[in-house]
Amino acid sequence: MAELKTLDLRPGGQTAHVWEGGDANAPALLFLHPITGIPRWGDALESLAQDFHVIAPYQPGWGPAKDDLPGARDGLDLVLFNVDLLNTLGVGSAHVVGVSIGGWIGAEIAAIRPDAVQSLTLVNPLGLWSEQYPGEDAFAQHPGFPTAVLFSNPDKRTELLMADRDPMDAYVGELLDLRASAKFLWPIPDTGVGRRLMRIDTRTLIATSEHDNIVASEMGDIWRAAIPGAQSVELADSGHIADLEAPEALANLVRNFALEGVTA
Repeated sequence: MAELKTLDLRPGGQTAHVWEGGDANAPALLFLHPITGIPRWGDALESLAQDFHVIAPYQPGWGPAKDDLPGARDGLDLVLFNVDLLNTLGVGSAHVVGVSIGGWIGAEIAAIRPDAVQSLTLVNPLGLWSEQYPGEDAFAQHPGFPTAVLFSNPDKRTELLMADRDPMDAYVGELLDLRASAKFLWPIPDTGVGRRLMRIDTRTLIATSEHDNIVASEMGDIWRAAIPGAQSVELADSGHIADLEAPEALANLVRNFALEGVTA
């Protein structure tokens, strides 16, 4: 049974709000959420928890950690937050899965603390910029449905992101999550991670979604070329937020790559 916990991290002293599920003795998996945070313990996390000890924190600035955004000044602060979380939980290393902005954070962790990462799966990762493949601007959308562009069909925003939540709370949370993402990705989503990708020596899989309006599929090739030995695949029938749109396909992809080393 998944549980949302509040932890005091060592040695950084921050507070973490983290979903934890699965067998504590199973291989650890650190899930780094997308722009939209973690609206609920969803199907992707539940599926992964069948084989992994899933650790899914809200990054500083998202969800219940919305007031912690000022303390996260840059990518290094986010790396240290996640490393401190693993240390506090007594997890020496984990399989790392990052979706969207979480892909950037995962890549930074693997570049700076490779000993903490057993395998790395980056799904529609942000953080690199190409004028040739710019994608849609996630922060220049209609204020009435600001994250619709993140889904393959705009109607899926209501179905997958806003459902089972108070409408006003969900809308305010949506805007606050965008605020947190914009701190690191606006106006140009180039975080500088490209200068560090050659340091990653962990088994790495890059997955792009067939109907992603934000990260063009060609960006997967750019990420793959930048990380030594990386592999790449495409997720069918999904937009940018693949953990919500294609939960079982994503979970199977991660499971096969992390545990078996296969991408098919």
